[in-house]
Amino acid sequence: MKQTSLTKKIPGGKLLRVDIGYSDRVEQVKITGDFFLHPEDVLSALEDTIRGTLLPIDSDGLALQLEAVLCSQHAEIIGFSPADLAEMIVEAVQ
Repeated sequence: MKQTSLTKKIPGGKLLRVDIGYSDRVEQVKITGDFFLHPEDVLSALEDTIRGTLLPIDSDGLALQLEAVLCSQHAEIIGFSPADLAEMIVEAVQ
């Protein structure tokens, strides 16, 4: 399993970091940064959504899945979008 970390300042947003372990799929993921998420426990649901994703990752498809999690949990993120997170995940595993 390969391990990588990626940290980015999202334009117009906040600092976002992803730590990922992967092989042919995402096996481990941890999302941290100085963003706001309400309710906070939705972060684990976002990580669960990413975990298991097969490589290569479809950024748009992953962004839609993350958006669906936020909608179903009535959650709000301030500082990045689901598309920002999906793009970072794709970049991290390339």
